[in-house]
Amino acid sequence: MNNEIVGYGSFFHEIPLSEVESLPKIEFDAEYELFYSGRNAIKYIFSRIEAYRPIETIWIPYYYCPFVKAWLEHNFNNIEYYTLDSFDHGTEINWSEFRNANDVLIVNNYWGIKTSRIPGGQRPVVIEDHSHGWLSKGCLESTADFCIASLRKTVPLPLGGIAWKPKLSASAIPLGENRNEVGVDDKGMELCWETLAEAMRSKRQCRSVSEKSAYLNLHSKGEAILQIHFDVLPVASDKKGVLENYAFRDYNSVKAKNFKILAPKIDENSFFKILQNGSYTPFGLLLAFKDRDGFQELKKYLISHSIYPAELWPDTVNSGGYKYLMNIHIDLRYSENDMTYIAGCINSWIQQYSQVLH
Repeated sequence: MNNEIVGYGSFFHEIPLSEVESLPKIEFDAEYELFYSGRNAIKYIFSRIEAYRPIETIWIPYYYCPFVKAWLEHNFNNIEYYTLDSFDHGTEINWSEFRNANDVLIVNNYWGIKTSRIPGGQRPVVIEDHSHGWLSKGCLESTADFCIASLRKTVPLPLGGIAWKPKLSASAIPLGENRNEVGVDDKGMELCWETLAEAMRSKRQCRSVSEKSAYLNLHSKGEAILQIHFDVLPVASDKKGVLENYAFRDYNSVKAKNFKILAPKIDENSFFKILQNGSYTPFGLLLAFKDRDGFQELKKYLISHSIYPAELWPDTVNSGGYKYLMNIHIDLRYSENDMTYIAGCINSWIQQYSQVLH
């Protein structure tokens, strides 16, 4: 793949298994079930809980993916939101506010740099979302009742979700088999998979700027299919085999290496802070801003240099002092030279924007 053409960031291009197999396998000994998406995994866990007790209120963090929030709101009418500073890895939930054992509380391993402290005693059933921290320290050592993740944020596949019951779970509710809680596959999710796979393949094969619209249109089409499918559907056997082969690899080792190269190269500045937590490996290069103008100006500058950052998340404002979050991917697609290029672009913007303001 030519980074000068397709740029840095956005969704994965097609990466053959032979290129992934060089990464070490991660021992994942929890009981788990695979799905087409993280959304399916959440809905499946809800169905398992409801088999044993009613669910009165589903508590979701306000700072959460808006597309998932909309999808869940379509499925459930008992959702409430709670707030916390999602950019501070040390922020804890006020558990005294959540005492109803018939509620469900979704907590988030924000950006792979957080470890949630979940109390015993009277509390809701806790589901921890590791979509931006798959196979991170917090993921592998979770003490939640159940966990889920959207795999395609980390794993170079068109779709993929997982639900599991951590070894340290205190819940008596079994994860069970998903045969009784799934719908009849109308081939919609297989179509979604194939459409997104074609987008990834087209991106890998892209050789000119004029070809970019083809894979971008395919990707948009696949995302639209995902957003309108609400049933928990069985994963086709061939897709399940692919998920098994790709999912349990040490993708974080590449991110850790790239982060250690990139982060120290970025000049100190007053426009953003880099989110990090000691030895934890972050999801990407995470830049938190207090000011929307600075966020937008850096985003525009990076795009003009073929770096495509993601906003985590659009139309969502954090409750802490820092309000907006930009992510720049540092995964297995990128080398030390790429990190040097990205750092150079960010530093050039810092210098130019400082001159504009002064």
